[in-house]
This record gives sequence, structure tokens and C-alpha cells, in this order.
Amino acid sequence: MFSEERRQEIYTIIREQKKVKVAQLAEKFSVTLETIRSDLKYLEGEGLIKRCHGGAILGKQEIKKISKFSDSFDISCLLHDLLIVRERKDRKPEGKVCVLGSFVVDIIANVDSFPKVGELINSKSNSIGPGGKGTNQAMAASFSDAKVHLITKVGEDHFSKYAYKYLQESGIDSFTIFQTEIEPTGSSISYLADETQNNITATYLGANNTFSDQEIDISLPYVSEADVLLLQGEINIEANIKTALFAKSVNKTVVLNVAPYNENLKQLYSNIDFITLNANQASHWADIEINNINDAKQAINVISGDENKKVIIYMDELGVVYFDGRATFHIPPMPSLRVDTMAATDAFNGAFASKIAAGGTMHESILFASAFLSAFIEQKGVTAMPVLSQVQARLKSRLEDIRPQIICNEKRCI
Repeated sequence: MFSEERRQEIYTIIREQKKVKVAQLAEKFSVTLETIRSDLKYLEGEGLIKRCHGGAILGKQEIKKISKFSDSFDISCLLHDLLIVRERKDRKPEGKVCVLGSFVVDIIANVDSFPKVGELINSKSNSIGPGGKGTNQAMAASFSDAKVHLITKVGEDHFSKYAYKYLQESGIDSFTIFQTEIEPTGSSISYLADETQNNITATYLGANNTFSDQEIDISLPYVSEADVLLLQGEINIEANIKTALFAKSVNKTVVLNVAPYNENLKQLYSNIDFITLNANQASHWADIEINNINDAKQAINVISGDENKKVIIYMDELGVVYFDGRATFHIPPMPSLRVDTMAATDAFNGAFASKIAAGGTMHESILFASAFLSAFIEQKGVTAMPVLSQVQARLKSRLEDIRPQIICNEKRCI
């Protein structure tokens, strides 16, 4: 057994038992006491455990290189507007979701309409807050009553301290933050148009794009414990591929949200169970312009591929078109008052993953995610997650109106 494999197993044992003795580990792995001490020293250096006399215990926090966070300048006071955390009482998680994804700082400008090329416009207001698809989706899954672990990465800058503080207060069950000096914490710039409540966003991934093999290895125990692994396109493709491959090797359900679209994400095809996209992303994948439900059906035929992967295309005001491996369905959108559509598909994906993790069927999970999204966009801010009881009431009241409409029973007819 390689030392890396042994250390990963040792870490898994400590996470499960909370504490362990050196002698027990030496006997289990048939190595010397000194070898185990060296392994524990390495794990302690990674911030995963704490050594004690004769053994080791689980560390309280798993923050890599967190000591480099600066205490001299706290920008949290500048970022409070979108930090909305609601206390949830009597929460009983039904499934486990591991999210490997991004944390970015969102800079959002509220405008009447999008500027044209070369046009200078005044924004009605600007705000700065937490975001990133990985973080947003982890929040949505958590508020959908999944037990969530988020794995993300930040730079060594003032934004990284905010990331840590935000995740501590977010309600997500647990998280691991890696840190790098090579790139800054990711950031995005968005325009939110009041006329349509649509948005345009450009993201600089920064640290999110620098996950190393070693960092993924450290994170794999969380994948092993989860029911569902949720991935997106806002981290480096090598990290996504390695994690998805491992997840399938231990029979976990893998959901890939193709956002933003990148041709490299197709490399994940053989190791994923669900592919989720919006109409724009589906258009890129299938090379089909999507303007209506029929276009989406044709795109699904291409995206599901030879292995008949399950595909979900979110069509905004046209609802959802999806393929469950046998038949294609359309669900009309739930009526809602569109206040803020920023991170709407993130909310959908997090809610969907939570219900799949809890054992829901694809039909049930999409219905729940649609209800969650409809409630989410009626509130201001990407962290303003709806209360679960509100989502369940909405789903119950609209169940008959949004019953899935079958389009075709055979893929070749699409």
C-alpha cells in the first residue's frame, strides 16, 4: 500500500472514530509505530487532525493554510448586504450531498436594462456579496434539508477571510477551504436588469481553478460519505475528472451542472448520472439553437448520448424539459413573482441534488427543485434561500398544474 493510500484510510478511520491510538493503526496496517507517527504528523500538517499522546484526534476545522488570513483588515462590513442566514429549527437531513465547487465574491450592478456596446449607463445600486456556483448550490442543498459538505478554494487575500466567515455562518453542515498564494479568490461581475430580471455575469475563477491532486485526495473521504456528488464547471477540469472517477468507483450518484459551458466538461460523460444545463449551455453542447420545447427535445437526444444519460434542461419561463433514460417530459414553470434571478439555476441544482440524495425519483426531485426555484427568485439576494415549509406548501398547491407532460416514450422519436 502506498503511503498516500494509507494516510487516506487513517484519516477516514479518525473521522469515523474521532480518536485513534498509534498502536492500533500500526497493527491494522502492519507497519511500524514510527511509520504511523510519520503519517499522523503529515495529516496534522495538513490541518486534518491533532496529534496527542499515544495517538490522534479529529481536528476541529479543516482549513488549509488558514493561518495566512490577515487580521489587519476585515472587509466583512462591506459585504453584509447579501449575507442573509436564517435559523432552521428541528432540521432532520434526509440525504448527504458533497459539493466540489467554487467560491467567488459577487459584484452586482442593478440596472434598468443591459448596456449596449460602447454605452455608458448608471446603475441604480451596487452590492458585493458571497457567491460562486459551488457555494450557492451547497446553500440550496442545505436549505432543502440535505446534510452538505462543501469543498472549495480561495486565495491569500482579504476576500478569503470573508469566505471563511461566511461559510461558518451559512448553515452548511461542514466545509473544507483550501488556500493558494498563486491566484486570488474568485470574483464575478454581474448586471441584473430590472426590466426582465435577467442577468449577465462574467467570472474570474482565480483560486477555484487551481485544485491539486493532493487536495482532491484529501477530500475524497467526504465523497465516500455522501449519497450525491454535485459538480460544476467553475473549477479546473482535472479536479472534476478525478473526483467523478472516484465517486463512480464507490457507487455514488454524480450530478454535473454544465455551467459555465466548457467543451472539456464532456470528458466527464462516462462518470456522471445526471447532466443539468440551461438552454444556452444545452445549445453549445448539442450545437442546436434552442428557442422552444421542440428544440430542447432535439438537444437532449444529442446530450444524452449513446449511454442514454439522464438530462435536465432548464428553460427559464418555459419550464423544464428532461429525459429520464427512457422518456422525455416537460414541466411548465411554477408561477412566481420574479424579483431576483441571480443564481436561480444554482438554487435549482442544489435542491435537485438534495432530493436525489434523499432517495427521490428524478420526477419528484425536479418537481421539488422547480418549487424551490420559484420561491427563491421571489427574494432578493443569492443567499436569501426560501424556508422549506414555504417550498413544500407551494409544491402541494401547484402539484396538479405542474404534473409532468410526457413528450415521447422512445428517445429515437424525439
